[in-house]
Amino acid sequence: MMRPRAPMLRVATMLGALALGTVVGACGPSVRTKVADAMAGCVAQRNALFKAGRAAEALAGKLPAAIDSLADQTAYRVGFVLYQQVAAAAETQTELTCALELGSHYDHEDVRAWLKTFERSPDAPVVAHAKRLYEAQLARLGRAVPATP
Repeated sequence: MMRPRAPMLRVATMLGALALGTVVGACGPSVRTKVADAMAGCVAQRNALFKAGRAAEALAGKLPAAIDSLADQTAYRVGFVLYQQVAAAAETQTELTCALELGSHYDHEDVRAWLKTFERSPDAPVVAHAKRLYEAQLARLGRAVPATP
């Protein structure tokens, strides 16, 4: 019987595999390291509440400034691609919502389109979090949030 891997080991494994990609290889290890560190900090910050069934509470709080700073430092195309890949491989709500939040630091139409894809998630906390992040992007751009039908 296989033992489940710890969340951060999975993130580290995913990011290690990404090192072989040509997109990441061109940017050097600093982007990978910052994404891995930001993910590790976010998961450490929120995992206990998720495991206790308190997802809304986990997502209501702001991340520490150091984690936000790492996300800001990776807020461009390559960092966003890494967060997308981590989200696609996420095995827990914590990993997925952290990848969404950290990836959303990149203010770009592709990010907003990506966040909108989570409206169809069967996971209510993920839907609510993606919607909040999408609306925060629009607010930073000075755009009104579209009315929900």
